[in-house]
Amino acid sequence: MRTSVVLASVIALAGCGSKKEAPKTETGSGSQVAPATGSDTAGSAVTPAAGSAIPVSKGISIKVPKGDGTPPKATTKTLDRKDFERMMTLKFDGFESSVRNRDNQLDVRHSTPRPTLATTVTVAPCFDCLPMELDKWKAKEPGLKMLLAEGLRDRADTTWELGTTDLNGQKLIYTYQFGHNYGVDESGNPDGAFSNAYALYYNDGKNQIRVVAEYKDDPMSRDDLKAIVPKEDLEKLAKGFLDFYTHAW
Repeated sequence: MRTSVVLASVIALAGCGSKKEAPKTETGSGSQVAPATGSDTAGSAVTPAAGSAIPVSKGISIKVPKGDGTPPKATTKTLDRKDFERMMTLKFDGFESSVRNRDNQLDVRHSTPRPTLATTVTVAPCFDCLPMELDKWKAKEPGLKMLLAEGLRDRADTTWELGTTDLNGQKLIYTYQFGHNYGVDESGNPDGAFSNAYALYYNDGKNQIRVVAEYKDDPMSRDDLKAIVPKEDLEKLAKGFLDFYTHAW
């Protein structure tokens, strides 16, 4: 299975390179180098129906969550704090969860052990929600690019995509970004920004969800960053979480 081979190669590459000083990075998706750890979730764990397991090394397995095979479920009301608190208890085998907000929206990150792949799920009531039509979303493209570190946005070698994809018959909007501008500063310390991230967007007119799957670990060369976690694998991860959450909201 291709995914298992690719993710297994992350194990060999993660942690390589200089450790003499923590690198400086810019804001934006994918630019944080330190892996996300810890958990501030509360409540009892809910075991989701897991998809196929993805072995990445001895004793480590990523089980991508999934729904029941149907399109995202339409909500019947505007979600509120009680709904967010219910969803914040969701736990997934192979991921450590950290809730950042559960008041006016749910914002939770699910991270694998090292090598760290982070999937951030944000669920909120609709505000200026657009239909799943690409032409309408193109008008929001400058705002969507805010996920990409400023130092990477205008580089000729940065990849940026905005398009549509399908989940069980439902059209979704996606963005994919890949950028790398990493070297050393005048003192010889690591400096720069990088990003390898896939984001999915969906709303049903009442509530909306965004899922961002990305590499969130040590910096490495441009070629290694692209090879170890290709776009197709990030897409599978993002779709799995969006599928599950839109059947749980």
